[in-house]
Amino acid sequence: MTSPKDFTVAVVGGGIVGLTCAIALARAGVDVDVFEAASKYGDVGAGIGLGANALRVLKDVDILDDIMARSESLQAFQNSVKFVRGTEPHDTIYEHPNEDNMEGLAFHRAAFLAILASILPSNVRSHFNKRCITVSEARNGRVQLSFADNSVHEVDLVIGADGIKSAVRTQVFGAKDDRLVNTGTSAYRALIPTQRLKGAGVKDELLQSEPRCYLGQEKHIIALSIMGGSVLNLVAFTTDFAHAMIPAGPQASWPAWVAPATQEEVLADFEDFGPDVRHMLESTEDVNKWSIHGLYPPLECHVSAAKADGESKVEGSLDKCNVVLVGDSAHAMLPHMGAGASVGIEGAYVLKSLLLHPQTQRTNLSDVLRAYSTVRVPRAHFVATSSKHVGDVYEGHGPSGPSDAQRRRDLERRWDAVWGYDAQAEVARAVEILEESGVFQRN
Repeated sequence: MTSPKDFTVAVVGGGIVGLTCAIALARAGVDVDVFEAASKYGDVGAGIGLGANALRVLKDVDILDDIMARSESLQAFQNSVKFVRGTEPHDTIYEHPNEDNMEGLAFHRAAFLAILASILPSNVRSHFNKRCITVSEARNGRVQLSFADNSVHEVDLVIGADGIKSAVRTQVFGAKDDRLVNTGTSAYRALIPTQRLKGAGVKDELLQSEPRCYLGQEKHIIALSIMGGSVLNLVAFTTDFAHAMIPAGPQASWPAWVAPATQEEVLADFEDFGPDVRHMLESTEDVNKWSIHGLYPPLECHVSAAKADGESKVEGSLDKCNVVLVGDSAHAMLPHMGAGASVGIEGAYVLKSLLLHPQTQRTNLSDVLRAYSTVRVPRAHFVATSSKHVGDVYEGHGPSGPSDAQRRRDLERRWDAVWGYDAQAEVARAVEILEESGVFQRN
């Protein structure tokens, strides 16, 4: 198949958002090279979920049906969340209504990535063990990627989808301007077989597909059934509000973000929680403790100029070098709304829609990318700041206060704008910007 476009595309990072970009573009005939630092797709990860907003765009690009047909391990759930008191009795504080019967999906990240990898079109070329170390402007105006194995690749457009520790983001913005912070929140993550939980006396009603959030003071737990209901994904959060939002530090310290933890540590941190929750915690094995990082304050732009060979980057320059950030590389956020992956998939959809627009070509790529950033940044900013807001509420630091009634007031309707978002309208706004600026001609 001859490519319908006169530009070439490289995706750095083979995670959920990167592969979604690659599949959507390749199915339209655009050749894509994906550079992944690991030896294969889908090696690591934890249980995550996608909201109705992400499922709508996956369906629109004809990916959702392929995903659903290839796995029995995906767990559908209604986009509603029940918030209950962590201490006994576990009274319901608030239940987000799902008036439109919107559904989400819960799954293990590695399993989901394996499905995406299995449906990659033949015009996606996968390159493994490719750790990106530099992004620079080639002399011919293209973008040059250099990798740790001394290989290089030139391309017209680079999509940086290499996650929270993004090398692409560091290259295009500069290390000193990176917004990466330690949020002060830690998370104990565990995957617990449902049969083990039942044997420990955990009530069946607590193991249903509906997500439950157990609220405490400077702590909370989210529990969600995944893998077809056979596994409970449990994440137990604690926050040190006195030491929050501090710079992430040098890359040498980054491996310490994840460390093994003991069941005793988890139980000690949640000793005041009630018996239902503690039965879950007592069933954990192979627990890891994650130091949660994010980009705060959120980035004001998701595109930037790379460095010309041998030259220093001009701060704030966006001229004619085609690099765009998507997913966690652009908007890594606290996980308290379960929306990070969904917002990344939204971005992949908006980006592919603009790149595949009939009037997009190599000569106007930089204008198209700036329009993308203009419409995408406010959305990413809203969800990232909302995720911090609801996390504060969960743990008794919301604006109204820590009582049940005050938390309920601060949580009401917070998810409507997340799950009900219209990504197609965002594409239309970007096209309007391009038409108003004369880049696109009005039809």
